[in-house]
Amino acid sequence: MRLHSPVIPIVSLAAVLLTSPGSMAQEGGGQPDRASSREFLRFVIDSPALSGAARRINAAERRVDAAGLLPNPEIEGMISQMDGAMGERNRMWEVNVRQPLPKRGERAAQRDRARAGVAMAAADYALMAGEMAADTAMALAEIEGGLARIQLLEAQLARLDALLRSLEVRLAAGTQGRLAERLTVQSQIAAMQLMLEGERRMVGDAQAEARARLGLAPDVALPEFCAPVATEVSAHDAAAIRLATARADEADAMGKMARATANPMTAVGLRFERGRTAMGNEDTVGIAFMSELPFRSRRASRAELRATAAERAAAQADASVATYRIAAALTRVERAERLADIARRLSGETLDRLNAEYDAMIRSASAGSPMESTVLLTIELLEKATEADLRVIEARQAARAARAELWRYVPAEWFTWTKS
Repeated sequence: MRLHSPVIPIVSLAAVLLTSPGSMAQEGGGQPDRASSREFLRFVIDSPALSGAARRINAAERRVDAAGLLPNPEIEGMISQMDGAMGERNRMWEVNVRQPLPKRGERAAQRDRARAGVAMAAADYALMAGEMAADTAMALAEIEGGLARIQLLEAQLARLDALLRSLEVRLAAGTQGRLAERLTVQSQIAAMQLMLEGERRMVGDAQAEARARLGLAPDVALPEFCAPVATEVSAHDAAAIRLATARADEADAMGKMARATANPMTAVGLRFERGRTAMGNEDTVGIAFMSELPFRSRRASRAELRATAAERAAAQADASVATYRIAAALTRVERAERLADIARRLSGETLDRLNAEYDAMIRSASAGSPMESTVLLTIELLEKATEADLRVIEARQAARAARAELWRYVPAEWFTWTKS
């Protein structure tokens, strides 16, 4: 069967391709400015999930004030009566004031451990904030990718609807041989509508998850996507490195406390005694000194020193692992962005080829060459254009998700901007 020259094609695929929604898959924004980072972090830091971590910092700071204090002085009083063999009676009373002394090096070790606790609490807060920011940014990237796919599918659905209406007009006019084409277009529309509903559900779930994570009401708008660039990541100032360093400092302080445990506990005191006899009062003033014998505590001190050495080694291993993870995240961002660039370039080339293929199809049909239905070929080219656009959107979403992970490794000071 020879096709009539499609002077008025069923749908202008040239318009479909040249105005393809792939333009919305272009990477926008480039480098995030400091204002957008502050706005994004304001949502993160104000989230209820971080309030507990912030309070733990305050608690650790209060413990510094209570660390390394001298023990309270002790006072002891005693009264007694002595009955002598000759019937004499002597009454005596005694007062002792004693000041226990800390073990040598114990107070300094307690203060060092308290300060390490503050550093650990601050690093924990920054680590939780980085995790929160990364997870939120990933959800926002997923939402933006879903919205881009929805926009693309809605545009393609509108074109398929126009194609279906054109076919129905031709069928109503009595043109034969188009019923199978109409059924094909209807099946294509149904499949695309199912994809569209799936994308809408995914976007709704991601929005609900992001709002729940940030503690936002359903009517509050979500922040825009924001993520640091590779140059803003510091392997030395990341929260994971800070936490490992704080744990190593705590292990050092615990080692100092272990060494102090091996020292004897001492105390000094002042003693005053008065005895009343028939001959008058007898007063006694003395100075007391007490020291324990630390035989058992030295054995425990050596065991604690071995434990603190293991804790320090574990903290150093954690720091090494965090360094490797940062390096892996940076290379992952580089690969994802390179893939997004390649996808955009190849998508443009693909659309050019599809346009050329469509033009060749029109010229062949106009010349009266036998060929398959232009409707089916149009649908096939439209599917290829949609697939090319979806690949660009997915590559861009993957690049943004990789960049979102960098929130875990930005300097810990970033998460104190809104607290100052």
